Amino acid sequence: MSGNGPKMKTENIQVSIETCKHRIVGTVHPPSLAYRSRLSDLLNQRDISFLSVTEAEVYANNDAAELLYKTDFLSVNLSNIELIRPLNGS
Repeated sequence: MSGNGPKMKTENIQVSIETCKHRIVGTVHPPSLAYRSRLSDLLNQRDISFLSVTEAEVYANNDAAELLYKTDFLSVNLSNIELIRPLNGS
């Protein structure tokens, strides 16, 4: 028997992230051992500096809001995030 205990099921969170130059829409994944799967819990972890985003769409954060590119994975520096909000009601 493993000493790690059972893993908690966490829900993926659809988010919109804004930086000074970009808006990123994608999915973040709370760690499997997270106490809660709230977005705030994920952002307040002291041991992370980057937020992993999958299925990301990156838009210009300007009046045109044009789609710049899509990617399967993107890592966003937390210090660059000006605004983040869940899209699926979390």
